[in-house]
Amino acid sequence: MKRYALGALISVISVGCGSGGGSGSTGTGGKGSGGISGGATGGTAGSGSGGAGTGGAAGSAAGSGGATVDAGASDHPSAEVAAAGCPTGAVICEDFEKYTDGATDLTPGWEGYGYVGTVKVDSSKPHAGNRSLHLTAKAGAMHYADIVRQTQDGSAVVPLVHYGRVMVWLTEVPGASHWTISHAAGPPPDDRTKALKFSEGGEAGVLLAGYSVRPRPLAPNGMFLLRGGGQEPADPTATADCHQLSKTEKMPAQSWVCWEWKFDGSKNDTKQNELHLWVNGVPQTEVDVVGKGNACSTGNMAQPWLAPVAFTKLIIGWEQYQGDAPDQEAWLDDLVISTEKVGCP
Repeated sequence: MKRYALGALISVISVGCGSGGGSGSTGTGGKGSGGISGGATGGTAGSGSGGAGTGGAAGSAAGSGGATVDAGASDHPSAEVAAAGCPTGAVICEDFEKYTDGATDLTPGWEGYGYVGTVKVDSSKPHAGNRSLHLTAKAGAMHYADIVRQTQDGSAVVPLVHYGRVMVWLTEVPGASHWTISHAAGPPPDDRTKALKFSEGGEAGVLLAGYSVRPRPLAPNGMFLLRGGGQEPADPTATADCHQLSKTEKMPAQSWVCWEWKFDGSKNDTKQNELHLWVNGVPQTEVDVVGKGNACSTGNMAQPWLAPVAFTKLIIGWEQYQGDAPDQEAWLDDLVISTEKVGCP
């Protein structure tokens, strides 16, 4: 048994990934490796060879090098009632035990997103219980393997002030490339097509807290395309890409690591929003952010890290952004998002 059980879903996201480019599921678009995403809610998803959903818009090519249209996503935030095993204040508890071994369709709780990467639940390396989330990404730039919760209407999926905890096992930590594990994003008050994103990860062998402002790609029907935290090659580039880089703090590899973060986006009025990270229970103070970070690759370093009006998107997984990133195999387990600090299991 795991320490945290999955709570009952009140309202959930409804697009996920199908297996191997095979037929999608009725009602929402499915995503297969090399397949095509299906139509809007109420249609039947196309097969891996590329059929559009009955009564819905066709998606774009999925799998290695393709995008997926988030055509069937609910316009209501996902929320979970904390079960007996979830900590006080929990809004999401996910231990991946409810999925079958080898599952690639994580609906209705999550959308699976792989760009030159794969996402599945299996029993190859659980932290506790019988299963965990198994991720892979090929060597190279802009390769992603994530689970995503997001809304189309601007409603929140997690609070503006929240803590997160996920157990992480990495085969290798890149020596140079920027990478991330946890992100939360949402729009500013004046433009729903922009995403202001907080993230936690690393670069150059040490830890890094990140902030970006970028356009969100839209499908012809006005729905947001499914993405993780980073852009695909043809997507618009960020107008701000800033960070707080550690000097000495690092992420261990080839062992289970307790990865905890706090995002506080409630302080736009004072321009003092906060990001904090703990690794195996130890505060990583070199990547603490209050107000803004210490460098930007794009944009003005003096610009404060403003938060969205709501975190409408939560991204958990593995992302790597530069060409020197190696092949990655990772496992995630025992994910909790809470209004209170969760702690390690």
